[in-house]
Amino acid sequence: MTFKITKFKVLASLSVLYALAIFYMSAQSSIDIPKSITHLPALYWARDQLLDLGLMPVIDLVHYTYDHRDKVLHMGLYFGFGVLLHLSFRNSQNVFLRRYAAIFAILVGISYGITDELHQSFVPGRSSSKWDLLADSIGVVLAQVGIIVLTIRYLWGKKDENKERTDPK
Repeated sequence: MTFKITKFKVLASLSVLYALAIFYMSAQSSIDIPKSITHLPALYWARDQLLDLGLMPVIDLVHYTYDHRDKVLHMGLYFGFGVLLHLSFRNSQNVFLRRYAAIFAILVGISYGITDELHQSFVPGRSSSKWDLLADSIGVVLAQVGIIVLTIRYLWGKKDENKERTDPK
């Protein structure tokens, strides 16, 4: 008997491990995001350069992101989860799962986000938040949009490549 590891099994395993990592982080009573990173001299230099270029909206965006860094963290974590879910479904043996990988990734990712928020409501020092769930959902959806955009760009590139090969000049 030979043991064959398929791409699907590897990606599905990575998705489960990623989900367990999210669960582990959600089970922590307190996760502090270090604030000391904001005191790096390079950041002050970058701010000054942006001001000199008249790019105050970029600075405003950075401040907003810093003030809501927990939501950015949620989006980032679930973006990664969404990518793994999509790749898992895309490499499934099931044609239906492959064809609708983005939809299934969104459904599974948001469902997991709901259970994650429910789980957090039972952890001392943590709370459930609809805004965290929204950030989770945005992360999963952005992952799907990004994958679809990259796929379309790749296919257009292939189409142009094939057109150039068949064009007699």
